[in-house]
Amino acid sequence: MAPLDRVLALVPPFLRSGTGPAPVRPFVLAIDGRSGSGKTELARAVADRVPGAQVVALEDAYRGWTGLRAGVEAIAEGVLAPLSEGHPGSYRRYDWRAGALDGTVHVAPSAVVVLEGCGAGSLPCTPYLDALVWLEAPEYERHHRAMARDDGAWLDQWSTWAGQESALLAEHDARAAADLVIDTSTE
Repeated sequence: MAPLDRVLALVPPFLRSGTGPAPVRPFVLAIDGRSGSGKTELARAVADRVPGAQVVALEDAYRGWTGLRAGVEAIAEGVLAPLSEGHPGSYRRYDWRAGALDGTVHVAPSAVVVLEGCGAGSLPCTPYLDALVWLEAPEYERHHRAMARDDGAWLDQWSTWAGQESALLAEHDARAAADLVIDTSTE
């Protein structure tokens, strides 16, 4: 079975097909993994295949290079908690170029929410998750992907960011808690 099909199998059939009654609260599928593991690409593929699915990207909520935890907490409190009760949520978007918060993103309830980004399976988010996917690849490969994707713009921040990822994983091992672990290495 292809990795995407394995992920889609975690979503209830009536939601995958877009049939049946609208759920009272969204089914939340989290896609976590360390930087460069392929989370964004997989989240888009899932949303393309599941009617009514929307992607919430944690990257938009991180508070800069030292704000991983703050961004995760903002999504958990401002989006996941209200959605779990069937209410809209919101969070402040971070403008990476300006280095400041810029605007509010409103998240309406939908049938499926794909939460993607480093920390999606972290302790603040876990009470709201229905399924968790962990993506992994060797550090050298993830590093190469991330630098190629962003033209090496954050080469000097890699260690700082990796330290924050490690801290979240030390609190709650998202890989061990995952419903599905996918190796995204190309070796």
